[in-house]
Amino acid sequence: MQKIRTYLIALLDRLEKVTDTFGGNTVTLLTVSLLLAAAMLILNDRLIVTTSEKTDALATLDHLLTETWQTRAHLAIAEGTQKSYLLTRSKDYFKPYDEATDQIGRHLKKINTLLDNPALNKHPEMQAIMTELSSSIAKKSAEMSVTMDLARKRQFDKALAVVGLDSGIKESRNIATLSKKFEEQVLIYRFELSENRNNTGRMMRWVVMAGPLIFVSLVVLVIRRLLRELAEKENLYVRLSDENLEYERNIQSLTTRLQGQALQAQTNIERERYKLARELHDELGSLLTAIKMDISWAAKRLKDEMPQVTEKLKKTNQYLDRSINFKREIVQSLHPSMIKSFGLIASLQNLIDEAAIRNQWDLDVIMPEQEMHINETLGLIIYRLVQESLNNCSKYAEATRVAVHLMHDEQYIKLEIVDNGVGFDPESMSSKSTGIGGMCNRVESIGGHYEISSFPHQGASTRVLLPYFKEETTSFPSA
Repeated sequence: MQKIRTYLIALLDRLEKVTDTFGGNTVTLLTVSLLLAAAMLILNDRLIVTTSEKTDALATLDHLLTETWQTRAHLAIAEGTQKSYLLTRSKDYFKPYDEATDQIGRHLKKINTLLDNPALNKHPEMQAIMTELSSSIAKKSAEMSVTMDLARKRQFDKALAVVGLDSGIKESRNIATLSKKFEEQVLIYRFELSENRNNTGRMMRWVVMAGPLIFVSLVVLVIRRLLRELAEKENLYVRLSDENLEYERNIQSLTTRLQGQALQAQTNIERERYKLARELHDELGSLLTAIKMDISWAAKRLKDEMPQVTEKLKKTNQYLDRSINFKREIVQSLHPSMIKSFGLIASLQNLIDEAAIRNQWDLDVIMPEQEMHINETLGLIIYRLVQESLNNCSKYAEATRVAVHLMHDEQYIKLEIVDNGVGFDPESMSSKSTGIGGMCNRVESIGGHYEISSFPHQGASTRVLLPYFKEETTSFPSA
């Protein structure tokens, strides 16, 4: 046992030196081990199959010998009963004769079937001998059949004359010679197969013994290298872990900074929109109001003198009213003043109620009971998300029921808008709908998640998850 252990250790050291020389690594060794195991399994399986095939071939040869011996035995029985009947003329010999001849035919049929075995195809001489033997047996059987037919007709002289012919004796000798020759061929081939099977069995035993030994040696070598590599990489792992934590902190810091910058960019955009809305409200609003007052004054002065001009001025006043309303809608779209005056929740409720009244929707609304203390820009983003989704429902969805759910916790705000409209294919609409694309970019730029799902004739669902940015001290001036 000590010698075996020493030999294995020396073998492992030698294998390790060889692998180091060729630049082998643990993965390569493990791959070689697995391939070796697979090769051993395949080789062992092939040897087992070969042994099984040779065992089946030996069984076939044994069966072939048995059938040959039984054929000769029944042929001897048939020939003996024939001669006994001719000597005694007792009908008791008819039955054993008929049974013997039937058995001869069955045995010949089995022999031919056994000779068709693929394992015997490499020895056509056996098939040739058996063909000749079958022919001789058939001739002998025909001679005996003619004799028995003549005897059954009570023509014993003719029957004895047929028995005394040289052809029958010749066929009997030929059958004996061919049978012996066939049996010799079968025994020779059986000896060859038996030797081959024994050699295969010895090879299989060597594979079973040597293969696992080599495989275990390689596995042990792999384990030794793994332990050594683990020991060498332990400090590296600790250092990488520290660096990874540092990178994660940097990434988190950069992410927070980028989200803050994106939110600040949104805030700057909203400030510019607010300034533009104020200018439109103050300058353009005042100008349109002054024009409307002047036109109204002129219409009153020219009412009696120039009625046609008065009518034109009234139409112009109507156009001014439409312009003032359009200006008001633009101002409201640029910066909804209700959020500053009444808060986000009340503004959303008013927006949803007005859209429901216009489109005759059944509503399912869930809102926070108290006002959320969030960044004003984030509130505007939420407002515009709801506004854009309701506009899409109104213009395209043909919906009868709309659900708006707004919920939040200390970290996130969740917005969900669902309708039962005609639906659409999001992939085909994504490149065409600038509103949806703009909302998605706006949400994702501040670290949120925007998802819209729909199928034709199955409605649409918009889900938004936003980070909860708390209210800041700086905000837009009051409208």
